[in-house]
Amino acid sequence: MKQEITKRGKIRVFSLGTALLCVLLTFAIIGNVRAAKLQRQVRLSSERALCELDTYLSTIYTDLQKGIYTVTPPMLGSLSEELHRAATGAKTSLSVLPLSGVQMDNTYKFLSQVGDFVATLNGKAQRGEKITDAERAQMQKLLNFSQTLTDEISQMRTQLFDGYLDFAATNQTLSETKEKAALLSDDMEDAEQSLTEYPTLIYDGPFSDHILQKDAAYLADKPSITRDEALEKAAKILKVDKANVEFVSEETDSAAAYCFRYDDTVIAVTERGGYLLYMLSSAFVGESTLGYGDARKYAAEFLTQNGFFDMQERYYSIADGICTVNYAYKDGEYICYPDLIKVSVSLADGKILSADCRGYMMNHKDRNMPAPSLPAAEAQKSVSPLLTVTDTRLAVIPTDGGAEKYAYEFHCKNKDGAEFLVYIDTETGYEDDILILLYADGGVLTK
Repeated sequence: MKQEITKRGKIRVFSLGTALLCVLLTFAIIGNVRAAKLQRQVRLSSERALCELDTYLSTIYTDLQKGIYTVTPPMLGSLSEELHRAATGAKTSLSVLPLSGVQMDNTYKFLSQVGDFVATLNGKAQRGEKITDAERAQMQKLLNFSQTLTDEISQMRTQLFDGYLDFAATNQTLSETKEKAALLSDDMEDAEQSLTEYPTLIYDGPFSDHILQKDAAYLADKPSITRDEALEKAAKILKVDKANVEFVSEETDSAAAYCFRYDDTVIAVTERGGYLLYMLSSAFVGESTLGYGDARKYAAEFLTQNGFFDMQERYYSIADGICTVNYAYKDGEYICYPDLIKVSVSLADGKILSADCRGYMMNHKDRNMPAPSLPAAEAQKSVSPLLTVTDTRLAVIPTDGGAEKYAYEFHCKNKDGAEFLVYIDTETGYEDDILILLYADGGVLTK
């Protein structure tokens, strides 16, 4: 006899079905959320890896440029360590990228051997052996390959930021088709192919990034001032009525300061001595009517009016209608790069938009400059024979450990006209640093 499902049974079946459907939908939603989260994590990880790879390759390119003109063991040792770190970081970043089986043998070979090659040269220099012309030519080859690879990766990074390179879209394309890797893998293969002939086997003035957070040397023995006294100083610097200047906050680091605001400008005056620490304006910059010559005049006047004397202009840059001039303190024959001040001037009307005096406050002091142990002609023997010296001066430069060194600054050119600054220790005759000068429409930069 046929058994019919009761009304209550139908309700029970419907309820169970509904519950099962809800459970399945819940799992589906959770799965989709997890998948989306995982996809987002992969995309962010890949984008970060590409940016880091670009940075590491740029470092390798710059250090190789310097290595070609390096002569003495300490500088070679420093470059060797930096190249090894950058190459290791580049390989790590490369391993994170979703390359879909693209063979990167040449690229990995380059990254593995570039540091080893310079380390070998450093070992020779330590033993007193000279680097041969053939070895410098080999380093030039490494530099050429480095430039090719760096250009390829930099182009990919630009595409990423411009929205043309989408890791998520690339991964989806790869998962849906069996065609050769699109976008990323194609670009990386282009970079890899550029190294097929790889042989078996690197805007501110110099040292501007070495302003260390230590005790403010210039402020050490200066008397403290009150907030009201600092307010008067700020109004005087801004050339406005102090009634229109309002207190904002206090900075409590080693260069402690009172911070004030006037209209669109923030200004900080040190608690010890009452000196300008920094000022920054967010004012709109109109169409440029002035040139670099006008800007340097306004910047120099601003410094002398506010008690900064014997400052010598070193480098400048122009961007978005603003000219920023870098100054270093001049003590006799020495240019003191740690005592750095930057002043930005509007090219629309000559207004001082910003000033950063923290380098000066942190490092300026009486130095009792010593006479060099080595004459300039003797120190110049440590400059690479591939460079021609065009100018020489004495300089104080900072070290990574927070100390200072006395060096000859040799302004040089290579056979192609590229310009370098080579710093030779006045005591040992060893290279302390090499910087590459970059000239552009926007000014003079170093790296």
